[in-house]
Amino acid sequence: MSLEDRLSHYPSAENVKFVPRTEFDGVRGTLSTGPLREPPKDYAALLTQFGYDPGEVRIVGNPRVSRWEQRSRVRGTSEYETVWLSAFKFQIEAIGAPRTSLDLDAIVKQARQNPKPGTGPHWAVFQAGDLQIGKRASGGATEEILDRYFQSVEAFIREFKSAKRLGVEGIQISMPGDCVEGNVSQAGKNLWLTQETITEQTRIVRRLMMETVSAFAPLVDQLYLDTVNGNHDESQRIQNTYPGDGWATECATAVADALELNPTAYGHVKVRVPDKWCGCMTVPVGNSVVTVIHGHQFRVGQAMKWWSEQALHHQPAGAAHILQHGHYHSWQVETTEHRTRIQSSTFDGGSDWYRDTHGATNRRGALTYLLNAGDVSRMSLL
Repeated sequence: MSLEDRLSHYPSAENVKFVPRTEFDGVRGTLSTGPLREPPKDYAALLTQFGYDPGEVRIVGNPRVSRWEQRSRVRGTSEYETVWLSAFKFQIEAIGAPRTSLDLDAIVKQARQNPKPGTGPHWAVFQAGDLQIGKRASGGATEEILDRYFQSVEAFIREFKSAKRLGVEGIQISMPGDCVEGNVSQAGKNLWLTQETITEQTRIVRRLMMETVSAFAPLVDQLYLDTVNGNHDESQRIQNTYPGDGWATECATAVADALELNPTAYGHVKVRVPDKWCGCMTVPVGNSVVTVIHGHQFRVGQAMKWWSEQALHHQPAGAAHILQHGHYHSWQVETTEHRTRIQSSTFDGGSDWYRDTHGATNRRGALTYLLNAGDVSRMSLL
């Protein structure tokens, strides 16, 4: 009599919980093996066992493994035996399905590892959103934006050298969108107030990114340039296109290509942009997990609600300790015990319409802070 047959006559809490089952909506789903004495040698063979065609459905990510010891009475005897059982749960998806989600277990595992030796537990963050290169306002245009930006870069280097005694493993450059003013906002009504053409704007952003990487690269052994698109970074609005493919991510991708030409100087630099189907990305930064998003995906004051819904539906952002975003042009921090939302300020010359309507103006500059296992410290606006 097989072990599975024996177990079927002696149900336990583990047996009930880990019964074989599968759910699949035609795009994504799960597959649970139920109790097994020996782990499967070929995970792909499980697809056939559960009635899926391996040419149409695949296993993604790593399995979730449960193991427990169980003592059961051998049927027909007065003897008992103790065995170790295992159960495996897999994520499955249709081959060719858009990859709109990530392997959360892999993200968290990677975040908790230290794949490359550093000089301490912290990561220094340079968070610069809403540059809006090309925008003209009473507070200045591109020249003033660039001047303020590089003031922030220089101030960050001074702050980094001051914080280095605490132990800093690497630097994250977080650019949460609206790197350019673009030409699609408000149905093109701001074109007269846009100083540079879109090609000039992107050329400036590419060089600005490259200068920032060059300034920070000598400071650490690990450096990330993390970039997502904002609403101003959309290439056009005639058609709905990939949210992860816009002017900001195109500039970052071009910088990544340039860095590969000099691995001696930039081999420790990694450029990260979201999947083309996603407007945000969830990535490890040292031993923290961070979601970078622009912020136009939720209304003012609704960021935590958006974040909680991502967690409810098991989306990648649900695994994050930190939410980095911009869009609302003011420095804000919102916390719970385990989560921190960090909203960037802006670099542009301000909104004259908003000032006339509400009287409000904002401090400009980048944010700098230290990250360690999801905790934030030494934050300031530079």
